[in-house]
Amino acid sequence: MRFTSRHLTVGVIAASLVLALCDVLWLDTYRYAVASPDFFVYYLAAQLGSAHGWTVIYDPSIFLPAERAVVGRPLPYLNPPELAWLVLPLSWLPYAIAAWIWKAILAAAFIVAWSLAAPGRRSAKMLYGVTAVVLLPVFISFFFGQVSVLIVAVVAGSWWLIRRDQPWVAGLTLSLLILKPQLAFLVPPALLLAGFGRVFVSWLLGTAVLGAAALLMVGPSVFSHVARSLALIQGVPGPVQLSLERQFPLPIAVIGIAIVLLAAGAVVLRARGRDPSIPMAAALIAGILVSPYINFYDLSAVVLAGWLVLQTRPRRWQWLILFGVYVALDLAPIWPVLTIAALGVWLVSLLMPWAAPNALDQPVTQAGTAAA
Repeated sequence: MRFTSRHLTVGVIAASLVLALCDVLWLDTYRYAVASPDFFVYYLAAQLGSAHGWTVIYDPSIFLPAERAVVGRPLPYLNPPELAWLVLPLSWLPYAIAAWIWKAILAAAFIVAWSLAAPGRRSAKMLYGVTAVVLLPVFISFFFGQVSVLIVAVVAGSWWLIRRDQPWVAGLTLSLLILKPQLAFLVPPALLLAGFGRVFVSWLLGTAVLGAAALLMVGPSVFSHVARSLALIQGVPGPVQLSLERQFPLPIAVIGIAIVLLAAGAVVLRARGRDPSIPMAAALIAGILVSPYINFYDLSAVVLAGWLVLQTRPRRWQWLILFGVYVALDLAPIWPVLTIAALGVWLVSLLMPWAAPNALDQPVTQAGTAAA
């Protein structure tokens, strides 16, 4: 019997159903006293900030008691105030209604990222979407109401705009990374290194404006408040942290971070002046590894990195590495070191000839941008 694409489709759907069942079983491990606990933190910050001033959302003596009374465990608000401002209209609604609207917003953001960045057409594109949704980090992001899904859409939108020769709009779009900076903070410098100077300048200007607005609203005391919040939750059990710093002793972590940054820089320079897909994918992978605070459900950003690599028509051995990374992502809560190792191998593999001959050498619409 000849193996066809239809057999592959049936196999992928069957595997996705199994993963979906595993995701549902995992929910018992992540039960909180309130639905969508991360969204509740944003929701409460919006309510407290609008009523008492935006500085109080970072004050652990005010925020944590109010949050803990509902959630049952300390979850401080550590995002910039722009996220609370974004959620502000929802904070005027009953929480149950607001949480469902937020889930709909996250679903729309995921669909945008998928429609822009997932490769292939029709059935192939649909399969990429299905296999991403059932991946545990993505599933838990929706379950928790995590803003990381919005960040994935922001990066995907910026990538799409760069490829259509819209560098200034792409950079301004990228400035929305301020909603959760640690998830993709290496993307702007990677784009600068890759030759997309106008994108970087636009991002820098937009981020400077948003950062200045945030600092004016919360005041300099925010830094001491955040430090106190972090000290108070030190040692409190929570979701698995994936960064090198959290999984290895400091000397080993420092060496690992240096290797990751050097490898990512080499990958970006190798792709300089061409398609932005590989530089942005490398930045997402490296950012996950070196960021000081990455929960396992933030690995939804790695899904986007995979789509971007697939956009370059990779060689068959790269597909095998991508499959290994996919499996490792779903095992992140159990074997985080395995996930880190898989991401490291994937990043290093991008130093090799990953794409089909001439796949990235054809002229693209953003070539003028790359020369900026």
